[in-house]
Order: sequence, then C-alpha cells, then structure tokens
Amino acid sequence: MRFVLLIAVLSGCSDDPTDPHQLGACDDGWQRNGYTECEAACRNSTVALTASGPGCAARTTAGQLTCSKTFEFEGAVGCCASVAPQVLFGECE
Repeated sequence: MRFVLLIAVLSGCSDDPTDPHQLGACDDGWQRNGYTECEAACRNSTVALTASGPGCAARTTAGQLTCSKTFEFEGAVGCCASVAPQVLFGECE
C-alpha cells in the first residue's frame, strides 16, 4: 500500500514540460474565429496575440515561417501561425 501511495505522490510531482506541438482544443478566443485545434503553445489566444519578443525564422509542423513577434512557452520561443482550422506553433530556429 505504501508503494502505491509513493508512486502516486511521485507521479504528481513530475516537471516534464508539455510538448509545444501537441494538438488539443483551442481556447474560446480562437474558437470564436473558427479555429478548433491548437498546438499546446498556442492554445491561449491572449498570450499568442500579445507576443512582444523579437522576431525570428521559425518552423512549424507544416513548414517554415517568419515570426514578427515571439513569446516563450516552457522554454521554447516562437509564434503562432493559423492554418485553418488549426493554430500551429512556429519554433524559432
């Protein structure tokens, strides 16, 4: 019983970062504009749309793009690109 409890406690303390490219549901801000699937880094439309970091050359799962402004998501820096009905994260190279 103690072993099971220890495993449960340790699994709750994991600091594994989220994959910025993991697809999931978009937040309400994106959905109101017709986007249904967002990569993890882009799910929060407010963070994505108010990015203020320096621009960069970036790559999404669909190809290359140029980010005019960037933000950081769990150590990855980049911007979001909309490819209806998805919003993809372009990670700076």
